[in-house]
Amino acid sequence: MIAVYRLVKRKWLAQAFDGEGAKLYGGRWNSKGNACVYCAGSESLALLEILVHLNNSGVARHYAMLELQIAEAHILNARPDTLPPDWREEPAPQASASFGDAWLASGQSLALAVPSVIIPRESNYLLNVRHPEFQAVVATVKELEFVVDSRLK
Repeated sequence: MIAVYRLVKRKWLAQAFDGEGAKLYGGRWNSKGNACVYCAGSESLALLEILVHLNNSGVARHYAMLELQIAEAHILNARPDTLPPDWREEPAPQASASFGDAWLASGQSLALAVPSVIIPRESNYLLNVRHPEFQAVVATVKELEFVVDSRLK
């Protein structure tokens, strides 16, 4: 089993695993209309993935850190040579969303491990909300104590 982490606004805690945010807005690895849940391979990466979108780290105090346990057999690791060549570009290219969309449509695994744009040697995890094992994994969720260091600006 490996642990993955999701940092969500407390006001959306009850909907943390419905995939609706990704479905409504799309993301680097999914197009609008395709539901999935983004997680990170560490607590620190989960925080960094949020901080890059905030103007003030103090806002992060309104977030909750969640941990899930996923069996390694349910994770497909995206090989670097299969990723679109421009996957790190900003804004996120359509090619990376198409890559994730194809994985979601295939249903071949519960989770897809992809490199983080922020720290490419670390992984983010997309969870397929339609996978048969998804609810069992969500049942393992636990909220962790989470306090943002005041030195982060």
